[in-house]
Amino acid sequence: MLNQTAEYQSCIQSSEKVSWRIDELLPKDTVLDFSHRFLSDALTHTGAIPFLNAEERLVLNHIRSNSYAHLFLFLEEYAVALAAQRAGLELHGNATHMRALLRFTEEELKHQQLFSRFTSAFAKGFKVAPALLDNQVEVARAIMAKSNLGVLIFNLHMELMTQQHYLETVRGNQDETLDPLFCNLLKHHWLEEAQHTRLDFLEAQKILAESPDALDAALTEYAELLQALRGTLNAQLALDLQTLEKAVGRTFTPAERQQLSELQERSYVYGFIGMGMKAPLFLSRLRALSPVAERRVLELAPTYYCA
Repeated sequence: MLNQTAEYQSCIQSSEKVSWRIDELLPKDTVLDFSHRFLSDALTHTGAIPFLNAEERLVLNHIRSNSYAHLFLFLEEYAVALAAQRAGLELHGNATHMRALLRFTEEELKHQQLFSRFTSAFAKGFKVAPALLDNQVEVARAIMAKSNLGVLIFNLHMELMTQQHYLETVRGNQDETLDPLFCNLLKHHWLEEAQHTRLDFLEAQKILAESPDALDAALTEYAELLQALRGTLNAQLALDLQTLEKAVGRTFTPAERQQLSELQERSYVYGFIGMGMKAPLFLSRLRALSPVAERRVLELAPTYYCA
């Protein structure tokens, strides 16, 4: 029987130490500065599009950054459900485990509200109304139809992806033209997600201790969820291109649209899938669960390494 209570208590303490309030990070009356890029080009790849001028590339960067924030609001719908479900399993059980998981739930709800506030501020300041996906409840239900172990592995991927985004494109990037407010949002999102990755791992260990044979099916589900995520990213990409044409006031030729779609799809897929799969901590966590898990992900990863 695993004795993980000290680890759960440590997660609570770390969470309390880095906790932040939305009003401090992004006040309700915030006006965004559209003179700067929000996301690094390493994530948006807008600099690689030859038929866009500098102003149009900046507009696309803003659209992609807003969609990035929205996708976290969108995708954390299932994360709230996952954390709440795992917490519910501890009712009348281990109070420390339950408290840590309830804190996880509350923080995911807070992240949704943070990104919702950002997208609202963006809509107020941007030149056209951005088109965004609106079927997050349907997507969350489809994800939660998988086993808890499959969803925990997928969630571990997503959370460690945010770490890679911050470490590689913000903290490790000396480009001072990036908007400091957006960089600060990414930093504080990651600070709390870092505790969630620990809880995902602990919960996965708990499941495997009781059902060692559950791993194979869970890894298959993880691969299925990545494919579904790719479909979601492509759906948002199609909306991004609609918004871009409205914002720049011109319609792209079929050849331009195809090139734009291909370049931006590679950017989306690598940013949300490839970067998560290569995250060193993700691979080490999988290895700790089972060497088989790490091997399966490494075999799948080249499909998404299209940086």
